[in-house]
Amino acid sequence: MSAALVNALLPWLVLLPCLGIWAYSLVDFSQTDERDMRTFSRDVWLVLLVLGSVVGGLAWLVAGRPRPPGVRRRA
Repeated sequence: MSAALVNALLPWLVLLPCLGIWAYSLVDFSQTDERDMRTFSRDVWLVLLVLGSVVGGLAWLVAGRPRPPGVRRRA
């Protein structure tokens, strides 16, 4: 591959996965009942997701979304 092609594609290779994570987090958040959310209230998560974009999306996936049934927290 030529250097020009790599330079043209590199921003897209970074941007598309970031947008995918953010979009998945927003959809998952919108379908989650507030009673099942961990760590913060719905309003705080909404602000984190919208203003924090990818970082907020990753925070939602790690600390906010409900655990699947049967999965326990490590002691």
